[in-house]
Amino acid sequence: MIRIGILGSTNGTDLQAILNAIAEKKLQAKISVVISNRKNAYILNRAETHNVQSEYVSHLNMNREEFEHKITNILEKYKVDLVLLIGFMRILSK
Repeated sequence: MIRIGILGSTNGTDLQAILNAIAEKKLQAKISVVISNRKNAYILNRAETHNVQSEYVSHLNMNREEFEHKITNILEKYKVDLVLLIGFMRILSK
């Protein structure tokens, strides 16, 4: 089973579609963690409602490298195989 990590900054309507597909056995995957750089992003509420681990990582007062390093550590902690950007409103480096 593939472990998915999701980065999102908005409502997470695509997250809901993925959660539904998993519940309906149309997708053999597990969402390991949802990460947002917006504390009030509804995607975090959606994750909590479905018992999915979620983390808020502020990008404020951090340079891009520090921010991405923090996110990478979280993704590694949850042993994510695939990262999906769902309405993630930050540009990531290579």
